[in-house]
Amino acid sequence: MPSITLQVGERKYRYLWLKYITGIDLSRHCAVALHGRYSRHINETTREATVELDEFPHALAWYLCGVTSNPYKWEDNPHLALELAPGHTQDLTVHDLTVHLDGVRPIPFTDADIPASDPHAGDHAFRTCRNWQFAHYLRARGVPDVHGDRPRVTTLRPGNGQGELIPRPPRTVSTTSKGPGTPGEGAVQRQAGGAPHQLRLGTIDQAPDAHKSVDVITEPPGRRPDR
Repeated sequence: MPSITLQVGERKYRYLWLKYITGIDLSRHCAVALHGRYSRHINETTREATVELDEFPHALAWYLCGVTSNPYKWEDNPHLALELAPGHTQDLTVHDLTVHLDGVRPIPFTDADIPASDPHAGDHAFRTCRNWQFAHYLRARGVPDVHGDRPRVTTLRPGNGQGELIPRPPRTVSTTSKGPGTPGEGAVQRQAGGAPHQLRLGTIDQAPDAHKSVDVITEPPGRRPDR
């Protein structure tokens, strides 16, 4: 099982989170530019944690982000994007964080994938947001841009270098409910017993399957910015 081990140094954080990335929203910056769900095991009070990356059934990638406080310094905010890499192990330092990776590897990214045609390309708040930069990295590799807090569940269908949004009927088992047979708000519809599913971003076009399913799951109310 892929995992990440994190040790936090002396720096204090207003926000510290690890997110299972399932989609993107380029109309917004900060954490809400990346659809997905947060790990239950990492937050601003964490000093040390090992997280097996199987908390949720789907992930295109994982993203570790911290927002410093007392004092806040943009340049000291740690950002680490990860992709599945069976057999890979690595130790690294990301500003104040000491990280051990097992079965995943870093994804290097910059603002190079932001096209000049993007309506927010000239906006400093967007352009300097590392979450938004990574969302553009994913978009350049075929991940659909889906706006809104509650986008529909979609399927990412590889084959021509572009993602395609197509409807998918709900499946039968919900991970949360408000009562017998009643799915709760934001419930994830999936088949029971399924292993976590992760798309190899570098091989989307070469995927042997006819299609890959990706649940697009977004934030609970409230933002966790990357600023």
